[in-house]
Amino acid sequence: MFQPGGGRNQPLHGLMLAVGVALACLCGAQPALSETRGAPHAVTFLVGQAVKTDFTQIIIEPWTWDFVDLTVVGAAVSTRLGTINELFGSADSGDIGDDISVEVEAGASYRFGEESLGELWGALYFRYDGFGWNDIVYTTVAINTGLSILSETSEFERGRSDGQSSLVLHYLAPEITFADPDNKNLELVFQLHHRSGIFGLFDDVSGGSTFISTGIRMRF
Repeated sequence: MFQPGGGRNQPLHGLMLAVGVALACLCGAQPALSETRGAPHAVTFLVGQAVKTDFTQIIIEPWTWDFVDLTVVGAAVSTRLGTINELFGSADSGDIGDDISVEVEAGASYRFGEESLGELWGALYFRYDGFGWNDIVYTTVAINTGLSILSETSEFERGRSDGQSSLVLHYLAPEITFADPDNKNLELVFQLHHRSGIFGLFDDVSGGSTFISTGIRMRF
């Protein structure tokens, strides 16, 4: 559980402060192209189930998903900073620079089942929405990089990393979303909620955890 006075939670306090300052500074961002892709701010609610399957295998062989008794429920807030062209004040990247937007996100979740843990994360997202069928089903795909911190080390993750575990790991959560083109402010989200040590970069942790997640995102 979280222990407010404990030294082990100093990274948690730092992450919370950094995320709070970032969102406070950026909450006024209003990209010029917001009308083409829904409102800039969002709240997302997700529920997912953990799998033993390796991350790459999850993507290339989805029929091999091996679910375990570990569920996650979570929520996140995010803000769009702008498109690549807007942020860098140039159209040198062409149309694709208008199709890729940059977002910041902060979230929290709770795991239950085999173990009970809390999680906080902060992430930077890159989202592409230049699909030709978006006038039929508005679709986006996104990839991110960030940090995730647990309330205590995960035995599930330890068992997948040769006995190694860490409170802080890299956070990766690629996703695809779908929405009515006439109501882009309500999206259906499919996401891989993934923590890993990036082949030992974080405290010699080679594995991690992945949750197959789905939920809704409401933009405002």
